Parts: sequence; structure tokens; C-alpha cells
Amino acid sequence: MEQSRREARRRQRSRSRRGGLIAGGLAVLLVGYGTADALDAVPGILTFEAPIEVQPLPQPVARAVPADAAAPLPSDAPIPQSLGSRLQPVLDQDGMTGALGVDIRDAATGEVLYAVDEAAARTPASVTKVLTAAAALGAVGADTRFTTAARLSPTEGTTGTVHLVGGGDVLLGAGASDPDAVIGHAGLASLAEQTASGLRAAGVDTVTVAADLSRYPGPSFNAGWDQVDVANGYIAPIVPLMVNSALTSDAPGSARQDDPAGAAVAAFAAALEDRGIAAATADPGAAPADSALLGTVESAPVSAVVRHLLLASDNVVSEVMGREVALALDRPGSAAEAPAAVIAALAAQQLDTGSIELADTSGLDYANRISAHDLTTILQAAATSDGDLSLLLPSLPVGGLSGTLFDRYLDEDTDDAAGRVSAKTGSLRTVSSLAGSVLTQDGRLVVFSLLSDGLAPGSAGAARQVIDEAVTVIAECGC
Repeated sequence: MEQSRREARRRQRSRSRRGGLIAGGLAVLLVGYGTADALDAVPGILTFEAPIEVQPLPQPVARAVPADAAAPLPSDAPIPQSLGSRLQPVLDQDGMTGALGVDIRDAATGEVLYAVDEAAARTPASVTKVLTAAAALGAVGADTRFTTAARLSPTEGTTGTVHLVGGGDVLLGAGASDPDAVIGHAGLASLAEQTASGLRAAGVDTVTVAADLSRYPGPSFNAGWDQVDVANGYIAPIVPLMVNSALTSDAPGSARQDDPAGAAVAAFAAALEDRGIAAATADPGAAPADSALLGTVESAPVSAVVRHLLLASDNVVSEVMGREVALALDRPGSAAEAPAAVIAALAAQQLDTGSIELADTSGLDYANRISAHDLTTILQAAATSDGDLSLLLPSLPVGGLSGTLFDRYLDEDTDDAAGRVSAKTGSLRTVSSLAGSVLTQDGRLVVFSLLSDGLAPGSAGAARQVIDEAVTVIAECGC
């Protein structure tokens, strides 16, 4: 059966080969991309040491370039039929060693095309970031920007204290602000230029710089995370002030800083020194209410930050966004409040959250639970939204092209889906999941969730291949 299935696929591929990846690239436009994806770096493959394994954390720098408006999908494209008979032989392969939840729907109508154990809540891994991104787009708003400020405590004479106030921008750059970038859109050197000018006007030439981290109260590290993950580059203490999400370098697989705010303060103090202000660093402290504003810099909009966190699967940015969702709902921006706030923000958008339980907002914690049903209904709502939520699907990685899918859908069993699948990956030691959208051969957009957990140790890669082959079956569908 397996051999005949592969032969049938190869015959199908030979009929559609002329379209190849060019057709796939056009499909990306059709599913809503309004900008081209030009990345300065691409992700690699990493594995996690026990007890947890997660997908890699690439550091792409997305830059938007002008692009023609995407043409609408044909409203009369046929809805796929008989997906069950096509998919089940693929999903029954030996590589799928754990429990599997499947929910596949027509994006336009919400019609269920195929479902298996769709109501069972499973560990989603980094697919959790879809929830956080959807909540942020709805509650924080796509156009919102985060402000980093420098404030001067009341002072007399030529010496004072400058507070670097973290406002939730953890993609700060150490240099000048770059309006075309997401990482480094706001630069500490640009803030230092404003600050030095203000200090000179106030007659101050010597300062102590302290970080104001009061935006996020409570512990900066979740109980479900392992401290070793900082050195492995998967997470950092969550504070509202960081340079490049606390990565120690731009190289893939880089470690994270264990004191991100301290590193940001040191960079800011060095920039002040370069501008003629003597600057020392101090322990964090909140800026007094009567402190004077010296300067501000603003992040890229939330829509761009969400796209970055989904492309790079950046746990730090996702955790920060969860805290910003809590603040947007008038809750404390803490680790304790963020998971519940994400669920509440989704419910406020009339999205189904009945199965969702979250212990964090990035997916590092095995205690997170979501069903394929609830996840797919969120994706389907995004596909039909005309508001900020509509930006969710176009922000996901594209098979064979970008983010954590850049090196998937490239082999002979899956390359028909390259450029047609746009989805969020999820990988832990016993979890392999994928959720997003795929364009069929007939031009019909389908949303899907394939969530597998309880995998035998060492089999996550094989399960991922099964999932990719299943998505390819949908993409190939002229049915």
C-alpha cells in the first residue's frame, strides 16, 4: 500500500511539476502575504538536552519591501472531499508513535473536512505561540508600539541618576535606531543621543544609570522552565528591557544572557560615554514619579513583532507578549497573570478556548494543553477576519521558504507543499505538532491542526515527517 501510494504521488507530481516552487511562491501571495520575505539569517536544526527538547530559535531580520497586492482566492474553488481516505494511510505510518489530534477545515466556511480525536487536549509545544500572537493582535493591537524611555531623577549640581525605563521592547538594538528593522528598530545609541542632549541642557555631566523594570512584577523565570535553557539559548529571565531578546550573539544557537537588563544598561551607559557623559551602572530601581523625561525610542509595531516571534519561534518575545496582553487587560504584567490573560483575550474575540490550559505563553512548559479543535477554530477565525487578527496567518513560517519551516517540504515526498503551507511548528522531546493553512491544488485555502504528543523518545523527527506528508496530501488535493 505504501509503495502504491508513493507511486501515485509521483505521478501526480509529474503532472504538476511545471508549476513547481513558482506556483508555490504565488500561493504565498494568495494566502495573504503583502510583503516579500527577505531574511538576513535562516534557522538551523538544534536539539534539546534532556529533559526537554525544543525547536531551534533562528534570528531572522525581516525587512519589508514593496509588493503587488495579493489577488483574492477564487470563491468557487472546490472544497476538498474524501480527505479521510487519502490522509489516514499516511497518518497510520509507524513514525507516528504517540497520540494524534487532527482538525482540518475549509478556511472560508469552517466546514470540517477531517477530524480525529479533535477534542482531546494535548501538549502543543511552540504551537502555543499561535495563541499568544492571536491574543496580542486582538488585545494589544497590531499598530501598538513599545516605548523605552530615559528619565532623570531630580538632582542638583552636575551629577544625577538616569533611569532606563523598560517598556516591553525586548528587541532593542545597541546602535542607532533602524526604521527598516524589527530587531533594532529602536536603538539605545539613538536614545543616548537624546539623553546626552537633555543632560547637557540640565547641566549634568556625570550620571549613574539604573534599569526601571517595574513594568513586569514578580518572578522573571517560570517554575516549569530549566535554568540550563538560558545557556542553550531557548529562554532568558523575562524583563521589559533587553537588547535583541537577550541573545549573546547573532549566530544561530547563541546562548541568552542571564541578566538581560544589566546588559542593556551597560550598552546604554557606554553610548552615553561616547557622547561625553560620564556614566556608571547601578542596580535596578524605579524612576521617581517626578523624574524628568530625557528621551524615548519606539519599537516596531506589534504586527511586526508578532511576525518575528512566529518566524523565529522566539520564546523570549512570546513570553514578553503574553505579559503585554495581561497589561492590555488591566492585569499585572507578570508570569502568573500572562497565561490566563492570553486565554481571556482569545475569549474576548469570541474564539473557542474551552480546552486551553496554559502554564506559560511560549510553549516551553509541558503543562500547556490545547485541542486540535480549538486551535483550528482560531486559525479559521483569523482566515475570515477583517481586523487585526487577519494578520495571524500571513505571519506564519512558509514551507521551504521562511522561519522554522525553511528547511521542510523540500524532499520528494513533501515538496508539492513548498510555498503552499504556512504554519507554526511545535517540537518538544515527545511532541511534534503543526498548525496553520495550506492551499490546495484547486486554489482552496484549508486550515489545519495536527497535534501529536506522548511520542516515543527519539521518534519526534519521524512524526514530523508523517505530519509533513499529511499536509502535502492536502496541498496535492484536486479532489
